[in-house]
Amino acid sequence: MKTNDGSGCGDDARPQDDEMALYARAYRGVLTADELFLRFEAQVAHARLIEAAPERFDGEHGLNCRQLAEGARIAARRMAILLAEAPTPLCEVLALKVHVFETLIQMQDEVARSNAAIMLEAAMRADGERLGIVLIPLDRPSGPTQ
Repeated sequence: MKTNDGSGCGDDARPQDDEMALYARAYRGVLTADELFLRFEAQVAHARLIEAAPERFDGEHGLNCRQLAEGARIAARRMAILLAEAPTPLCEVLALKVHVFETLIQMQDEVARSNAAIMLEAAMRADGERLGIVLIPLDRPSGPTQ
């Protein structure tokens, strides 16, 4: 779509139809923190299940299971980033962010593959500051005694 500024020169600044459709889907597709968290959990679980047979080929999707598992991890990272993106005034949502962060950093090679964990950590620290909560890294995995 071209716009005309009166001088006979046009530009392509206005969004195209496919871009407008993307914006409409983005607006309609906003998920709650709980929904993002549940999708993240499911996608991480799917990645673990799919990669159990990494060399098996999935003819329907044209990829082997290693590739499909990486696709599930990419989808999980997106949910983590979307969860991190919105500031929260709720301790319960901060707890979800902490759980997702802890899951990401325990996944093999995750920090080398993506900055999602780093972005999530920055978001949880900012949320913690707003809530008056100081987040202190633990030098051992969390468990029932903590």
